[in-house]
Amino acid sequence: MRWRRGTLGLVVAIAVVGLLVYGVGWETVLEHVSDAHPAALAAALVAGFGMLVLRGLVINQLLTAVDGPARGLAFATAFLSGYFARSALPWGRSTGTPVMAYLLANNSDSEFEDNLAVVAAAEGFNVVASLVVAGVGFAVSVLALGGESTETVTTSVAMLTGGGLLAAGLVAIVFHRGVARAVTIDVASRLESGVGRLPWLSRFEGALTERIDGFFRTLETIQASQRTLAVAFSFAVIGWLFNAAPLYFCLLALGVDVPFALVLICAPLASFGGVVPLPGGSGGIEVVLASLLVATVGVSAGVATAAAILYRLTTYWSHLVIGGCGALYLSLSPTKRPTKRT
Repeated sequence: MRWRRGTLGLVVAIAVVGLLVYGVGWETVLEHVSDAHPAALAAALVAGFGMLVLRGLVINQLLTAVDGPARGLAFATAFLSGYFARSALPWGRSTGTPVMAYLLANNSDSEFEDNLAVVAAAEGFNVVASLVVAGVGFAVSVLALGGESTETVTTSVAMLTGGGLLAAGLVAIVFHRGVARAVTIDVASRLESGVGRLPWLSRFEGALTERIDGFFRTLETIQASQRTLAVAFSFAVIGWLFNAAPLYFCLLALGVDVPFALVLICAPLASFGGVVPLPGGSGGIEVVLASLLVATVGVSAGVATAAAILYRLTTYWSHLVIGGCGALYLSLSPTKRPTKRT
């Protein structure tokens, strides 16, 4: 049933992208895609693979705060399988997080709540890093235009990066002061008290609060290691540079030479189009990205749409295939049930 739902979601995603192409003009878009330079597309694929590796390195670095984490091949297959779920499921950014945490826990000696804290922290790092990269791209673009004062450039950077850093700071304060932990555990305790009155569920009383407490303990451990935070965030920022690079190469493949700073703006901002409830944010990201390219680069709608489709083919769809291979390998491998710590 889950595979059917996932397949249906992907079919709908392809249909939505097809509607976008139809609206712009099939012949125009396909002509641009067919004329794309193969070498530039190959470079886009390589850069896209580098982005996937760096996403894994962010999680791998944060796992140093966890006892008995997945390492080596166990980590690679669990990460790729979780990334596949994140990419194939509707609302993948939220539903994929617990799936990846479960797979990492199931292939290691670590607990689910510890891995959930790590994956959630990695998602937060990637969001903040995207805003930082977009801010840097905007600042460089302003400088390239000329006639702008240093004060204007500084203000531009602050406007685009300040929101993300402020949000990260507020979240850090809430977790550091234990507000989120206290409120969540209080709610869980009340739920458990009610559930505990049922004889057949009384044996589960205390399990939820214990796991929630473990989740916050892991977040506190991550927060306490400044080196872990710095290295993981560096990987996240570099990952977004690799995320933007495929867009740059796809534009080159279509004969459009643009400053790299512009793709540093477009690629991160286009990711916010992924709020649509379709696998990988399909449809929303393509529309937002094509609109940004028309507005910033000044290309036609046909070229912008072709670039958006090629960009998604060299990132999202190629990652979906790689993640699917990892999921297939994991499903066919002998199931290992590690002994969890007590």
